[in-house]
This record gives sequence, C-alpha cells and structure tokens, in this order.
Amino acid sequence: MKIVELVHKLEQIEEKCKGEAREMCGKLIDDLIEWDMHLTTMMKKTSKKIIKQMEKDDDDFIKYLMKEGIDSGSIGEA
Repeated sequence: MKIVELVHKLEQIEEKCKGEAREMCGKLIDDLIEWDMHLTTMMKKTSKKIIKQMEKDDDDFIKYLMKEGIDSGSIGEA
C-alpha cells in the first residue's frame, strides 16, 4: 500500500473521530507525510550518486577498451 493511500484512509477515519483520537490521527498523518518526504529526498540523493558512479564507470570502461585496443593493435592510436 502506498503512503498516499494510507493517508487517505486515515483522513477518512479522522473525519469520524473526536477529541484525542482525532488529534492522534492528525499527528499520524503528519508523521507519514514527513517520512514520505524524507524517503523521497534520500532516494533522489542515492539516485544521483548511483548515476554519477555509473558515468564514471562508463568512462573508465571506455578508457580501458581504448587502451587494450591500442595495445593489441586492433585500433590505431590517434
């Protein structure tokens, strides 16, 4: 179940509650939204790190292929 679906269901429950139960539902909704925002930020940072590493690995791999090709004589050095 997605957090958005959970929040929607909790909002429906919150509408029918009174007093402390209503406040607790509201707090839980706020906590879930905050947690979702935190996870989204963390995933974006992680994705950026992975993409940067993949780009670096691609560059290293291309350099390796070029060096091996030149050393073996299958490609000429420019």
